[in-house]
Amino acid sequence: MVLLCLVACQPNVQHKVFGRYVPERKDDFAWENEFAAFRVYGPALAPENPSNGVDLWLKASPELIVDSFYYRELVQGLSYHINYGKGLDCYKVAHTAGCGGLVVVADSTLWVGGPYDRWQIIEQTPEKLVFRLEYDSLLVAGDIYRETLTVTAEAGQLLNRAEVVLECAQPSENRPQLLVGGGIYLHDSIDAYRMNPETGAVLYAEESLSDRQAAQWNYERNGSTSQGRSYIAVVTPGATCQTIMDGTLLSVRPYELGDTLTYWFGACWSEWKDGERAFPTDEDWFNAFQ
Repeated sequence: MVLLCLVACQPNVQHKVFGRYVPERKDDFAWENEFAAFRVYGPALAPENPSNGVDLWLKASPELIVDSFYYRELVQGLSYHINYGKGLDCYKVAHTAGCGGLVVVADSTLWVGGPYDRWQIIEQTPEKLVFRLEYDSLLVAGDIYRETLTVTAEAGQLLNRAEVVLECAQPSENRPQLLVGGGIYLHDSIDAYRMNPETGAVLYAEESLSDRQAAQWNYERNGSTSQGRSYIAVVTPGATCQTIMDGTLLSVRPYELGDTLTYWFGACWSEWKDGERAFPTDEDWFNAFQ
């Protein structure tokens, strides 16, 4: 298996942001900056019923890890669900919004979509990545919507910018009002969270090994079921509704078809270190968004 690495090997250029389409792992699209790595799911994974949610990979330092994690998993047979010193994938998305995925509330119901249908990299430099994902069949209250999601990741920024456009060819006559924004899945229990109606921010912290299988694998490798705390944030400016629905912490606002709605999402780890900027406690993470 040949693993393609699209990071240009330019002398004296420090790459702080990276992302690519990952055909060798069922059409993932993965990206990262210094603080965390993320991925979303593509069409090859559709038989496993994934969502349009965002997966989180924890990083111990600003070092780029996406390609090395895939190589370790797919070529060396060393699971990226286990911490070998540089971080791990321990966040379970399933069919949820995951770590900042798009959510729609309509008819008092929370709706999440499926995997993307097409991807496009719009801009890629050592310090910035802009890519677009298109989803053809987002089901909401009986209507099928087309979702266009443009994500911008930049060096030095805790949060990714998400720009969303929803369209519907034949909306029902009684189409309900849509509330749209970002969501954070809370896994087995509600641990620690904050809501800030003034900024539209919802913030969450949980035990990193909330997934039992990942906890078992790390116990067998590292002798401990503790891997620190995972921190997640979603900011939807102008949010009129911040609540917990179906185990999801969400921040949403009214939406009109064809408009561009912008929200931000991102994450970090209590074990992440970079000079003076670190978040060793839940309060440190929450205070970063005051």
